[in-house]
Amino acid sequence: MTKILVVDDEVSIQETLEMFLVEKGHEVFKAGNGQEAMSLFSRHTPDVVILDIRLPDTSGLDLLSRMQKLGTPSKIIMITAFHDMETTIQAMKLGAYDYVHKPLDAEEMERTVNRAICVLAVDRETPTQEKGEPNTDVIIGKSKQMRGIFKMIGLLSQNRATVLIQGETGTGKELIARVIHRNSLYDKEPFITLDCSAVVESLMESELFGHEKGAFTGANHTKLGKIELAGKGTLFLDEMGELPLNVQGKFLGFLQRREYMRVGGQQTRKSSCRIIAASNKDLSTLVQQGRFKEDLYFRLRVVTIQAPLLRDRLSDIPDLVSHFLRKINFELGTQVFKLQKGVIGRLKSHAWKGNVRELENLLVEAVIRARSNVILLEEIEKILTMNHSTMQMGLEDYSLPQMEKEHIRTTLSQCGWNRTQAARLLGISLPTLRSKIRRYGIDLVEGCAVP
Repeated sequence: MTKILVVDDEVSIQETLEMFLVEKGHEVFKAGNGQEAMSLFSRHTPDVVILDIRLPDTSGLDLLSRMQKLGTPSKIIMITAFHDMETTIQAMKLGAYDYVHKPLDAEEMERTVNRAICVLAVDRETPTQEKGEPNTDVIIGKSKQMRGIFKMIGLLSQNRATVLIQGETGTGKELIARVIHRNSLYDKEPFITLDCSAVVESLMESELFGHEKGAFTGANHTKLGKIELAGKGTLFLDEMGELPLNVQGKFLGFLQRREYMRVGGQQTRKSSCRIIAASNKDLSTLVQQGRFKEDLYFRLRVVTIQAPLLRDRLSDIPDLVSHFLRKINFELGTQVFKLQKGVIGRLKSHAWKGNVRELENLLVEAVIRARSNVILLEEIEKILTMNHSTMQMGLEDYSLPQMEKEHIRTTLSQCGWNRTQAARLLGISLPTLRSKIRRYGIDLVEGCAVP
């Protein structure tokens, strides 16, 4: 039986909530002021507290802070008749589970209480993911594709061969380049990056080779180029397909002779830096389109690494999730290390058009949204629904059954997985909804689904 503490100075609200919650099978304690509330809270350690912002002897926010400092797992739901931004922000900042406005709606209150109870139950039952400070310069994966990349990195560690890394956006091309550098004989030398898509065409030559003072209008001082800055280390050229054609020829000359001149300079300079280029576009296709020099393409692809799509190595998702949770919690100072049962399975079923980067971004949002130290399947569903609308996914990915499945899943999620309420909103009977849930294999939030 769930223990719920109701704190409100209005007797009518106390009694209404007591009758409603007792009818749902909960044990209810009532308090009309802060002193009485703290006494009951200390004695009974309730699972859920429904706490009014305005009390006769103290502020509900002060009471919230005092309850939080006791370190109990209790979920505290704030209620108020006032709709001001500052109070809402402060309540959530102090650790309130939710914030409900008066006049209280029975269905909203039931849904909020049920979700709080669900979070507590999942928290107790769910094992904690591995904690600890993350190693950010490590490639995560045990799949066949990743094992092949690890072997290639091992071979490249003994030489300075030019490397071309190809793969979709978000597949970790720069990370692969960094790991190659870190495992090389020149790992103490600089690792310099240049995003070819982020530099305007007129400045690209200067970015690569540097320029002398007075070389052009605005060149008020001598500037070292990325090649020179790399020294004996590694120069990583991201989005290589965006390198302007007029600069491609000069860069090809550098690769052939390992010599270059600063813009406006007369002195020939030499460089032994390793070149690692990356592209999310197929450079061979750009060659056929006349947008990339064939000779440069062949010079770059001495060794080619194809960064695999996340959807082609779904078996790596559990390890990636564990790694990202360590990283995210370390950076944000949070402690969200638990995943509700079903989360990993749902992540494996997603299309991941943004690859590993999309997965990391989703987990960052899930950690921020988490109101305890556990990520609920329901929250993952909400984020996926928000971030991957039909327009974003492309209409070609959706048949009518697929669209119906997504609509049902979205409605269920928004209703807190209350099937009765979802059926009413969808305009279908409860048996019909249950039939569609079975047909489409929609995973309900375990322990939180309401008949």
